[in-house]
Amino acid sequence: MKSDLRKSMLQKRLMLSKEEVEKRSLKVIDNLLKVVDLNKLNNIMLYYPIKNEVSTLSLIEICFNKGKKVILPKVLKDVKEILPCKINSFEDLIVGEYGILEPKTFEVIDKNDIDIVIVPGVAFSKDGFRLGYGAGYYDRFLCDYKGLKIGICYSFQLLDDVFQQEHDVIMNCIITEEQIIEVKDFK
Repeated sequence: MKSDLRKSMLQKRLMLSKEEVEKRSLKVIDNLLKVVDLNKLNNIMLYYPIKNEVSTLSLIEICFNKGKKVILPKVLKDVKEILPCKINSFEDLIVGEYGILEPKTFEVIDKNDIDIVIVPGVAFSKDGFRLGYGAGYYDRFLCDYKGLKIGICYSFQLLDDVFQQEHDVIMNCIITEEQIIEVKDFK
């Protein structure tokens, strides 16, 4: 059931044109900036978009320009973990595991020092649960993370149910190009 949902949502997302991804992504980021005051944050973890995910590139650029510490995940495939690593520019990225651009170096930032994590997903439920790609990287990373977790996606990726399991982590907020849903302990 979960794998069928994952497959259909990925297919739907991959059908978006480059222009549609860009247009929708800018709206998502605009909505995010309506509820998140970057001036109050220092350490911001984002992701480099793949497979037509909501593009965070404009937000990464904004964070660089505001002098924020930009953190991206570095995949450790052999132990199925992600490390939060700081980058200073897009030149600090190389193609890593799964063909995803990730930090070149291991300038690891303590998870407890991260103010907010912007989380990608294949789909999200309206009550804050995330459907990822199935390997559990973000679930393991976020399970003991105490800061804000914000899931971002397109409106068609927001569902009533994503068939969450016990280990799935709930987001504090889900943001699409059309909605801002405050779920849990969102400040």
